[in-house]
Amino acid sequence: MKILRWSITFNFFLIFCLSINNSAFSKNINVPQEIQFNLNNSEYNKYLRRSMKAYTDGELYGKKNIKKKYKKWVKAKILINQKKINAKIRILGDWKDHLRPPQTSLKVKIVDDSYHGITRFNLFLPETRKGENEVFWTLMLKKLGFPSLYTRMIDVNLNGNFYRAIFQEDATKEFLERNSLTETVILKKNDFGFYLNNNERKIYDDFFSSSFVIDNNNFLKNDIANFIASEAIASKSNINFDNQVANENFFTNIHQKYASHGLDDINRKYIYLPYKKVFLPLYYDGNVQFLPGKTNCKRKVINKIILDFEKEYKKLTKKNLSKMQKCVFEDIYNLSLNNINEFEKFFLSKDFNFKKINEYSEIKIKIFDYFKNKKIYKINTILNISEKMMIYTFVYNDKFFNCYLSVKNNNLKLCQEISGKKYSKFISESGRYKLTNNFKTFPINLGSLNKEVPIIKLAGNAKEYHIDKNATYHFVKANISKQDLKFIFKNKKSKLFIQGNFEDVNFNFKKDFNHDDTESDSTRYDKNLLTGCVNFFNSSFKKVTIKSSNMSCEDSVNIKNSQGDIENIQINNSLHDGLDIDFSKLKIKNIIINKAKNDCLDVSFGQYDIKKASLKNCGDKGASVGEKSNLYLKNGYISNSKTAIASKDDASTNVDQIKIEDVDTCLAAYNKKREFKGASISVRNFNCSKFKTKKRFDDQSKILISNEY
Repeated sequence: MKILRWSITFNFFLIFCLSINNSAFSKNINVPQEIQFNLNNSEYNKYLRRSMKAYTDGELYGKKNIKKKYKKWVKAKILINQKKINAKIRILGDWKDHLRPPQTSLKVKIVDDSYHGITRFNLFLPETRKGENEVFWTLMLKKLGFPSLYTRMIDVNLNGNFYRAIFQEDATKEFLERNSLTETVILKKNDFGFYLNNNERKIYDDFFSSSFVIDNNNFLKNDIANFIASEAIASKSNINFDNQVANENFFTNIHQKYASHGLDDINRKYIYLPYKKVFLPLYYDGNVQFLPGKTNCKRKVINKIILDFEKEYKKLTKKNLSKMQKCVFEDIYNLSLNNINEFEKFFLSKDFNFKKINEYSEIKIKIFDYFKNKKIYKINTILNISEKMMIYTFVYNDKFFNCYLSVKNNNLKLCQEISGKKYSKFISESGRYKLTNNFKTFPINLGSLNKEVPIIKLAGNAKEYHIDKNATYHFVKANISKQDLKFIFKNKKSKLFIQGNFEDVNFNFKKDFNHDDTESDSTRYDKNLLTGCVNFFNSSFKKVTIKSSNMSCEDSVNIKNSQGDIENIQINNSLHDGLDIDFSKLKIKNIIINKAKNDCLDVSFGQYDIKKASLKNCGDKGASVGEKSNLYLKNGYISNSKTAIASKDDASTNVDQIKIEDVDTCLAAYNKKREFKGASISVRNFNCSKFKTKKRFDDQSKILISNEY
């Protein structure tokens, strides 16, 4: 559907003028029409008892929620083609419409495998999400270019208990990658309001109690991830927050017409892009309804577009589009076409220096006053809390804290430094609380009180730029042609972000400072989620050359979400990876990489056509081809590395001619990540000398050599 992909406004940002979502690395999920669970008697009885108790505990038909104590995991097996995979299931939902014992909405997580590439998903009883309307809406948002959770109707067999459900994936790393996004923060509101009584609710209303948590807590693997998440949380408290959300007006308008429940604070979710300081809206639980009088049924779209949409909708639901659904799709599709110019302007000219006026300024002042004048308790100090307290969590000077504020007199009683691990629980566990004097104390997450890593915009038309501050430099240009550009790095913490359309441009990147080559950071990315010293994002290339030397970041050069033709890439002496390319579609005439302490060339999630490559002195792999990539190499030379070519995780590597020498392993193909399968390597003309192992592959992968010389 390339016509649609190029037409829709939001897609301009999501893949930045690329129409690559239909390529091999981004195939649609193919979840079958039915799922079968097998639980042993003990686990099944636990599930039945909890579902019945959850249903009868409190009012049956009032505004009573499902208590958290009934949402405990039980072990299950899922049958896939005669293979059983380990899983865990539990009751899902806030209100009791999710309970129809013995049938319930279910949350499912796969333990050590994946279910057709998905590791976590939900099964909603149809009436809780308006049945097929939920499938229609998520599919439509996907066609409009919004990140959208894979959703379909599915038949459930739970130990012989058959029922219909809505299958919807969780917002995980795999979901983000399928939408051409690097794993990052997904933000949502803490749902503790469900668990407050009237007296407690009044107390929370009297204090700053807006709190947000991370929906994908698996992202919080280290302190840098905690800092990124905290910056996202703090941004949500900005009274100008809507200005940071991409295409928010259009998203809001269409949901107000048909899915207003999805605009409730408790249902809003946002994907955070720290290198741009912006958010992408993520739809969740809109209670989609098509009421009479809200739709303009006179708007029409290209016939092929509506036919393709109808075909995919029927595949997901076993039903045809209704006349009203067709009318709604055509109406919204046409509305989206009116936003193209405004959307382009937002992302190409935005300076990203948003004026921030935080809602929590009063408690922030109290915290800073306390830090100046009173004692900060150390990590693991045992605190005796004997009165009703509010608890605020935050990052300050790259350390993690919580502060207790007295409900009685509105003064801070104490503040304590906490570990990063404990802090990550505060900002990821929705609905968790601590009792203080019989009062439910939920953490109010303030996010980051740090000064953010600044973004410096490189303006003007200089030929040489000095990158000399602990900052992220933005070089964003709509179009540049026939120029030689030099960027000199003078600070080891500097990063360069480049975006634009480049034709006949020669880029030259050099380091000009002393750096200990043994110095290493265990975290691949920085606080802006950048891995490269040089980061080309969302760019288009034509007759471009790139040169880099002596860079010390995780990647010397990282290219993401980009397309086009590059004449030459030359990288010398990288402390880690030389060249890393993700989510892109590129043709490259020549690559020369020498001395990379990790991989010389690393590609993933894309289509890459390389005419010639010379990869020497690579500390790990000469060429690493991963995650559904298609790599075609016409002529290559690889020497002095551990593995010459590694193809993994649904990647396909095809080589016309390759000469390899002085390596441990010539060719390796294997599965590494559980959401993928094996990989393949096909070589027409193969020459490998001075090696220990010629071919290494697992039972999911294959290596084919046509001719050795």
